[in-house]
Amino acid sequence: MSSKRKSAQQRILHELKSQLVTKAKKLGIEHDFSGVNFEMMKVDSVKRILGDLLAEKSNLEYELYIKGILDKESTIKLEKINSYIKKAERIIEKYQKMIDKEMAKLTPQKEEIKEELKRKKITPKISISR
Repeated sequence: MSSKRKSAQQRILHELKSQLVTKAKKLGIEHDFSGVNFEMMKVDSVKRILGDLLAEKSNLEYELYIKGILDKESTIKLEKINSYIKKAERIIEKYQKMIDKEMAKLTPQKEEIKEELKRKKITPKISISR
């Protein structure tokens, strides 16, 4: 794929993402479309694809076992599926690292809020009335 085509696809995806976030803000659900949630959606999608690839690999291996012979076409298919599986696993790792970074960015903010609440000594009060 040419670099012009890739950049055009990236621009389209970026525009769709920004439109989605804008609509989510209008609906009041923008927190569902934050950076972390986008990465989690990507991981879920890749995991589904990985599951399909593993199922296809299993079917192909079963077919090869039943045939009892390794023909050239089947071994090529098996090699391709294995390469796709490895690629999917690398992508999952990549997105997982991105999620961890985003969560690390959010964690200090959570700690600051906890410290602020401790300083103000705000405790929730629960009253039971009948």
